[in-house]
Amino acid sequence: MILLLLSCSQARMEHLWQTARLWRAGENVARVDAARDSLKRCPQAVSWLFRTKIYEKDRFGIRAIRDMFMGNYARTLPYLKEVLLSTRVQGVKNALYLIREWRVKELGDVLWQIIPRYDDRPSMLSNIIYGIGLSGDSTLAKYIADFLEHPDELIRYRTIQALGRMHAYQYIPSIIMHLDDEHAFVRYESCRVLYSWRDKSFEQVEKFARNSIGSGRFRLFLMYTLRGMCDSQ
Repeated sequence: MILLLLSCSQARMEHLWQTARLWRAGENVARVDAARDSLKRCPQAVSWLFRTKIYEKDRFGIRAIRDMFMGNYARTLPYLKEVLLSTRVQGVKNALYLIREWRVKELGDVLWQIIPRYDDRPSMLSNIIYGIGLSGDSTLAKYIADFLEHPDELIRYRTIQALGRMHAYQYIPSIIMHLDDEHAFVRYESCRVLYSWRDKSFEQVEKFARNSIGSGRFRLFLMYTLRGMCDSQ
């Protein structure tokens, strides 16, 4: 144990990292894999990576961290939470990237708390909403529902997507109205969510369809929803 700890000094981890962070392709594959495996065996590796490298603007480095813990991210969760609650924007961006790539479900209760810090940064806000949606926790829906009316189409899309994953059925009427969104990808996502909820949503969708109200585009997407024609053409 003493030898293992000595072999994982900060200098040792930094040395391994210089190879581990490289692009994993061609002749690099074997030595990059060996460096990553050695680094993961260091007892302090997760703490060290999430208190140093996570804050760097290094696209190769963050992809290396992604690959090292893909499918086995559980021990990174306390550190991801720490990064999300920090005030260091680059670290938060990187943490959101990892949450998206790993499809982390456990941090919705942290993500909603940081919305006010980043509600003026659409790219970060969209990733926060995406992460909240991954939780599948419908009790968190109230923290993102207002973004259904956000001026940025990606935010609207992510909000509808997230509410769908959270089974937030109380927002069916609002999502129906987005069948007439000016952006096609938002309309199609609304269609997909409503169709996936058809046991809950179709009574309301059919009511709109029977009344023949709204634009031609709206009536078309009501029909698409009822027929399950929700893949973009």
